[in-house]
Amino acid sequence: MKVDRILSILCLLIEGPKSTEEIIHDLSELRSMDWKNFSKRTIWRDIKQLRSNGFRIDCNRRTGKYELKNAPVCLQLEPSELVGMAIACRAISEEAGLPYAKELAGALRKISSLLSPKSKKVLTLDPHFDYKLNPAVNYAPHQETIEKLRLAISQRRRVSMVYQSAHSGKRERRTVDPLELYFSEGGVRLRAHCHSREELREFRVDRIKELDMLPSLIDRADGVEPFEFKLRLDPLLTRSVGECFDDQKITGNEDGSSILVAKSTDPFRVILRVLSYGQRAEILSPDFLRNEMASIVREMAAIYGVDPEKTTPRTIQKRNKEAGSVGERGRPVGVL
Repeated sequence: MKVDRILSILCLLIEGPKSTEEIIHDLSELRSMDWKNFSKRTIWRDIKQLRSNGFRIDCNRRTGKYELKNAPVCLQLEPSELVGMAIACRAISEEAGLPYAKELAGALRKISSLLSPKSKKVLTLDPHFDYKLNPAVNYAPHQETIEKLRLAISQRRRVSMVYQSAHSGKRERRTVDPLELYFSEGGVRLRAHCHSREELREFRVDRIKELDMLPSLIDRADGVEPFEFKLRLDPLLTRSVGECFDDQKITGNEDGSSILVAKSTDPFRVILRVLSYGQRAEILSPDFLRNEMASIVREMAAIYGVDPEKTTPRTIQKRNKEAGSVGERGRPVGVL
């Protein structure tokens, strides 16, 4: 009982400064024991024992509250783990207004205060590597929108928003079921089921001009189900594709190529990925995804004045050689 009481007092002080009366009141709310039987003197003795075990607990004479100033905790982290943590925290700039940027910076400061002097020194070293999540716009003015969307997703609430199209510039009111917020390609994006289009869409948060949460809840039965797709990868791409899709499975063929089977809820993202592979990947199924890719290829061919029926990997490689853009191994420079 005594150990439980002392640990409970420590947890209360971690939350913030507490007077003896507040500690007794909060302990009395716990149902595991009858804390009402303990007096102020009992609390004083417990705090004294915490102090004797290395916890610095000061008492503010003006307010009469006890405050935990430090805890005898030493985090044993490898130098490489510290460097990785520092790089991750510094990758998100506070000035850019991205979600959790300030919280990450604060977490880094708190963690560093618990480290040994030797470990703290590692955090100040130049890791000779860095990466930045640089947004296309400053998201500080959009914090209210982001918070509303986070709340709507957690409560499964439908929202109504005025969205400015990137293509036409026109503003249009849409009702959507918000599913996910994430950072990608320089922007904070919302993945949601759009009721006017009756399909899954991606919206840039900085283009949302108005946002209202609706009382109606998202029916779980109306959620977007993942679909399975199948790709054929040529031998070179087979060796370097890595883990790019959810639940992906790769089966090798005798000629070195492979068949990749995976799942996704976003056809647009799959098409973008396959487009980045160029002629080294082919969508085999489902038909709607293959047809959409064929339509994009025809439109691109019209822009560049190329007959898609006469364009094959062999002819592309031949044109690249003639243009002098082929590396030593006979593949276009820049293609992995």
